[in-house]
Amino acid sequence: MATAELGFKKPLTKEEKIEKKKQRLAAIGEDLLAIAADQPFRFPATFTFVVRAFSVLDGIGKGLDPRFDITEIAKPYALELLRFREAGVEVVLKDFRKRWDRQSRAFYNLFRQADRVQKLAETLQRLEQGDLKLRVRTLESERAFQRVAAVQKTVGSAVAAGSLVNLATILYLNSLRVPAVAAYVVCAFFSFQILIGIVKVKKLDQQERLITGTA
Repeated sequence: MATAELGFKKPLTKEEKIEKKKQRLAAIGEDLLAIAADQPFRFPATFTFVVRAFSVLDGIGKGLDPRFDITEIAKPYALELLRFREAGVEVVLKDFRKRWDRQSRAFYNLFRQADRVQKLAETLQRLEQGDLKLRVRTLESERAFQRVAAVQKTVGSAVAAGSLVNLATILYLNSLRVPAVAAYVVCAFFSFQILIGIVKVKKLDQQERLITGTA
């Protein structure tokens, strides 16, 4: 099962490796001579970098596992590329579709470009007149405003609670117990709001420390 895995083959002896390498070089040489006899060719400058990249990959693979053979992995892709007729037709069709799409977009934009320019000019005019405003979100500022709002609400509850305590005390001293009890109840409500606000502010501070990395 291990030898049947993709990219691995049965280890060869030293003599078999030398013989196989000679056969590959002979086959490549014959193919190159046949091509050169029909039409001279030369490799592009980037071909050396491609060969170097494949050699590095092959070296890494053999360093991890001696059974690794990059030719076994590249064989299906090489066979696909060597199908000149099918590849040629696919390339022609792909190029035709690309050109057709490009011409279609150009023809479409020929009639829509004026409308787009007019819309852009109207948008710029609205921005200059102040009818349209751009909104840019700043998360740091939003968190700061949220904390300020929580602190202000807590301070307002504290002021209300203190005022109600004074009012309830005055009413109680003047023997107005029913209004005094009502004032104490409302004062207790605002006191509860103060506790909630303090907890919320602490949570916001802790969240800000976690975000900024100062926790």
